[in-house]
Amino acid sequence: MKRFVPLLLLFVGLPAHAVSTRTWRVTNYKDFDEGEANGVLLSSLGDASSGFGSSRVEVPEAEVFSSATAPDGTVWLGTGDQAELYAWDGKATRKVARLDGVLIASLAVGPDGTVFAGTVPGGRIFAVKPGKGGDGKRELCKLEGAEHVWALVVDKGTLYAATGPNGRIYAIDATTGKNRVLWDSGEKHLLSLARTADGALLAGSADDAILYRVELSGAPPKDGGAVGPVSVSARALHDFDGDEVRAIAVRGNTTWVAVNEFDKKPGVPGAAAAAATKLRGTKMVLPPSPAVSTTPPAPPGRDRKGHGAVYRLDGDGRVEQLHALSDSYFTALHVDAEGTVWAAAGSNGRVYLIRPDRTIVTALDLPERQILTLALDGPHRTLGTGDAGALYQIEVGPPKDATWSSKVFDAAFPSKWGNARWSSSGSLAVETRAGNTARPDKTWSAWQAPARSKPEADAPPPPSGQSLAHIVSPSGRYLQLRARFGKGAVLRDVTVYFQPQNQRPRVTDIAVGDDPGGRLAKAARAAGKPRSPIVKVQWKVDNPDDDELVYRLWFREEGEQNWKPLGGPEPLTTKSWDWNTEAIPDGNYVLKVVASDERSNPKEEHLEHELISAPFLIDNRKPEVAGLSVSYPFATGTARDSFSPVTELSWSLDGGDFQPLAPRDGVFDDTVEEFSLKLPAGLAPGTHTLAIRCADAADNVGAVQSSFRVK
Repeated sequence: MKRFVPLLLLFVGLPAHAVSTRTWRVTNYKDFDEGEANGVLLSSLGDASSGFGSSRVEVPEAEVFSSATAPDGTVWLGTGDQAELYAWDGKATRKVARLDGVLIASLAVGPDGTVFAGTVPGGRIFAVKPGKGGDGKRELCKLEGAEHVWALVVDKGTLYAATGPNGRIYAIDATTGKNRVLWDSGEKHLLSLARTADGALLAGSADDAILYRVELSGAPPKDGGAVGPVSVSARALHDFDGDEVRAIAVRGNTTWVAVNEFDKKPGVPGAAAAAATKLRGTKMVLPPSPAVSTTPPAPPGRDRKGHGAVYRLDGDGRVEQLHALSDSYFTALHVDAEGTVWAAAGSNGRVYLIRPDRTIVTALDLPERQILTLALDGPHRTLGTGDAGALYQIEVGPPKDATWSSKVFDAAFPSKWGNARWSSSGSLAVETRAGNTARPDKTWSAWQAPARSKPEADAPPPPSGQSLAHIVSPSGRYLQLRARFGKGAVLRDVTVYFQPQNQRPRVTDIAVGDDPGGRLAKAARAAGKPRSPIVKVQWKVDNPDDDELVYRLWFREEGEQNWKPLGGPEPLTTKSWDWNTEAIPDGNYVLKVVASDERSNPKEEHLEHELISAPFLIDNRKPEVAGLSVSYPFATGTARDSFSPVTELSWSLDGGDFQPLAPRDGVFDDTVEEFSLKLPAGLAPGTHTLAIRCADAADNVGAVQSSFRVK
């Protein structure tokens, strides 16, 4: 059994201003469940304890789909895809019979040891009578209108069969095979069937996931045997949110059911039946959660996607969800004498225990991802798997080699390992190994027990149940932890201390002003307000290990050698700076940003990185209009700027609105632009004023005006 882990791995970093020692913690069911367990129980209470092991028995078939225990302790196995019947006596398996069909979907054993097997397709039921002279096999009956015999229950001389695709329960005389339709549900499939203590039948359906109670009354006539005209009444006990009621278990007045919902139509009924999703009834609550086909089903595949839940129905009608899987579905249920529910999952290879106090335990985790059937009533507690056909015998008592291995922890960077601290009881040993590949391989170190730390003279002893030891595995990026469990051992939590190798921060981009794609450092200018000389400088940083960073800025004119500091004596802690360039001469400049992780690391270990920006222009000087001359009705002149291209010309007459003016060559593309203007005709005689305004690419604005007379 592999991959058992009910704790939760937390990656916790101490505050960045403390030296960057970090911790990795395993503290809850999720953490433990991410690892691998062998003979270890993982509890929803957040601990791992020694449990029980299992031994694998090879069954040379694609899957072991059904099972039943005979009065003599023999476990009978129904397989696919050859519909072979096997028997297991606790020592060896033997092939007993080949039945007509693809899959033995259901098994039941009578009081006299007769084995009844229902097949798919064909709707046939076979009877196999074990004996010293050999096993007698015969076809008991062919159920008219049925193709799939999904579940069988034997009671005295009557055999009850739940079928599809007609959704009926048949009553069959266990001796003669005489049969009749006992009840027609109106659904496509009845997948599960159980008998209650008061003699009623419970049936679970697909595609509507309804649990029905079918009550029988009246004594059948002697000549009709067990299939005579018994009075039948049926009612729905509960309509679940899902696609199928896959399994039913009954003890006393309490019933447990497994309900599944699948992501898409797979074309076969669940791990036998699937159906179009219908949301009604009791809502399935998934942990932080098929359309029924009338075509002959194929064995369910391990890659099938769905989720399932186990519910308890009390005698007073109360319905309560006990456990749910968001990434798997349930295939089989069993309730033991202590009231613990065993629930098998169909795509993650696990068996869960649901204890009466509602504690959830991951008990088995098998390499075959599908567990399809449970046979836990007799002296040989077994389960059958798909994905690869196998029988597992659950061993009594804890295994000698019970272990839990954590998931491979990724420290993200090469790291130095410190102490490991764990809380446990009983006989438990901890080991670690390390490497630099995501999956352990031959380049990893061997498993090593940590060295017990020598306490300081004045250090208090660890609290009772706490252990502290230094990890001796070599430095690396990846670490894995393993615990070996003796009898009665319990592991409650583990904390690993480590210090990652410091990683260099990297300045990746610098933007100056509001023109990051060009050479011009434009300052911000609000509408209607004078242009501000404040230039916004921003930069981006790649900080791989999330250290606290500080920044220093420097600038120089392009072509110079000496850098001048920006930002004051203290380093900056934000990735932006408002630069007042009012006192900076116009010209082309470059800016340097230096990022440092000095506040998160010792002086001898801190790292820094610098990036120089592309050249940019600082231009705070206004453009000028030179040589403005008016000889009515014509005006001429030249707009010029020291660095930036002229981008705008406009004119105003006698204080009126400014009107756009084009340069003489028609294109604003130079620092010098000549212009000419023909003024409006018909101006009144006397003195008038012409104003010319120009702007440069840095949004600096200059203006000039000239008076002239009209005769």
